[in-house]
Amino acid sequence: MTPSAIERVKSSIEIARRFLKSAERTFEIGDYVMVEIAAYNSAFHSVRALLFAKGYKERSHQCLVIAVRELYRTNPKIVELMNIFDKLRISRHNVQYGGALVDEEEAEFVLRFAREVLEIVEQLV
Repeated sequence: MTPSAIERVKSSIEIARRFLKSAERTFEIGDYVMVEIAAYNSAFHSVRALLFAKGYKERSHQCLVIAVRELYRTNPKIVELMNIFDKLRISRHNVQYGGALVDEEEAEFVLRFAREVLEIVEQLV
């Protein structure tokens, strides 16, 4: 990795950690819509770190999913995570732009997913 890629990876992981902490605090007060948005953003920044580690930058959330699936196609766990992340991308879009509501179960799922993605990315990069 180039020095600039290393910095982008570190920065993205740090942002992911901050969003995850925010999602956890927000879960405690029961604001499940904001939990989904913050947890998704945590996962997004974790996934971005995977892309940065390969020397690329994303242009959109959807392109990020496609690129990481391709770049890590030999890693079945990453492919599985990208399939889930893509569904969450759509769900988050519907929440943020369409006013969809989020229940406790969904918020808890997205929060667990964000934790898992961050842990895996930290091990890989």
